[in-house]
This record gives sequence, C-alpha cells and structure tokens, in this order.
Amino acid sequence: MNYEFNLEEWLLRCPLTENYGHYHGEAITSPCDLCNNEWLRREIRDQFDWGEPVPMDVFVHSIGEPENRFATKIGGLPYRPAELPWPTTREGRSMALIAQFNFSNSRDIVGDLPGDLLLIFGDDADGPIEPLHFEWQPLGLSNLVSELPGDQMPISPCFGHRCRTVSYPNATYRDDSPGKDPQCQGTDVWSSYWLLQYQATQIGRAPFFIQDGDEDMPGVPLCTIASVQPDPHKTFPWVNHPEPLCPEDEWRSGDGELMIGDLGCIFVFIDDDGRLHADESCY
Repeated sequence: MNYEFNLEEWLLRCPLTENYGHYHGEAITSPCDLCNNEWLRREIRDQFDWGEPVPMDVFVHSIGEPENRFATKIGGLPYRPAELPWPTTREGRSMALIAQFNFSNSRDIVGDLPGDLLLIFGDDADGPIEPLHFEWQPLGLSNLVSELPGDQMPISPCFGHRCRTVSYPNATYRDDSPGKDPQCQGTDVWSSYWLLQYQATQIGRAPFFIQDGDEDMPGVPLCTIASVQPDPHKTFPWVNHPEPLCPEDEWRSGDGELMIGDLGCIFVFIDDDGRLHADESCY
C-alpha cells in the first residue's frame, strides 16, 4: 500500500494565503501546494462550469527514502530483486530510478495492469530523460536491491503520500472576458489552469497536459511524473518537514530534486495491448 494523505486534516494546517497580492494555482510537490489548490477550488466553484469529474490519485512528497520500500516515490532505491541486472543506457551508463508507482490503491481508476508496481528508469546525459526503461514488479518480493550504482544520474529521493481527488478536463470559466481572472475574496487568481487539472506526480486518466499534443499518445494516460520543486519559503515543503527551507529573502539552488526540463512532466500512457508509451514535456 501507499502512504496516505488526509486532505481535510491538512487543510487545517495549511490555510489559504495570498502571494504578492494575489492567489494562484500551484504545480504540486508539497502539502501546502495541494492544500492551496483545494482551497482555491472551493473559493472559485461558482465561477466555473466544471463538467464531469475524473478520479485521480495525486501524491505529495516526503523527503528521503521510505521505510515502506514499495511506496510510490521519485529517485532512490527501487523495489526490485537485487539479482536482476541493472538497466543501462546504450553507452553502458547505469540508469537512475526516475519514479516508482504503486497501483494497489488505484485499481478502481486504472483497471487491471501487468503488475503491482511500475518502475521507470532513465538518464539525462543527452538532455531529455530518454529513452526510458519500464519494469513491472509484483508485491511480495524479498532480497531487494540495497545500493545504487555510482555512475547514474543523481536524484534526491522522495516518496509520495496518496490523496484521492478529481480532475476537471472539461471545465470552462463562465466569464470569458479578455484578461479576466477568477476571483477569490475579491482578489485575482492567477494560473487557474492548475486548479482544473493538477500538475503533480499522479495516477489517473486526466492529468494537466503542458503542451498541445501531449495527450496524443497511443492508449490512455496511466501515470504522470512531475518535477519536484518544493516552495522553500512555505511551511511543510515536505510532509515530514514542517519548517520552511530558507528565509523569505533567500533562495536555495535545490538539493538534486528531479527537474524535467523547465518544470516539466513525463506522461506515461498504456495501450490496449499493455504496451507503455511516454512523452516528456516542459514549458
């Protein structure tokens, strides 16, 4: 099973706050990102025709390696037998675990799959993280790999806490006046597109697609790997880290968190024959 995230409990910990005189939708890494978006959805509900909701499992992250090795995660140690040969690039470099998805809590939204966990490996030596190596693994493995190769792409590990929510792929804003933003408590809401469909590491059929054409892959969406970018100035940048990462007047350069292009995503699709297809997209 995955670690769970109690949204209603976290909404009390992470109240809605303005940022530089406005509100805005967030790409999701941390609890405060998800709570911000959920608060804003509630505040602007009457300003949209939402359409049919699509269930999604969105993940917010804790920093570090999980005790539960089969949790959904980014980077670090994969859930795979130690005796399996490590995947490598054509040039012989060891691939890194980009992401690991545990679908055991999500069967109701994705149906039957070839395995319980999907492991996705890749390398960015040539720029984009491609080609990707996919592996399905069952639950119940023993003698798991305990160390990483020394020549792989460095990614700081983090692991996900699952939140069942919904996406609104057919939502429309009722006021189509040029330049008109939704309003929250009399204040503009910027980047409201991130409130209709979430940009997050997630499982489900209706993620936020960054570029036109991202959805034109064979099959249907299965899962999405999102760049990891915790806000360094907010509380709870990680589920297991309540304090801001740096003072308001300082910035951090990051600690090796996964960045896909410019705050991008990798979208994974599955076709009728169970084949996986992936596309990297960024801003």
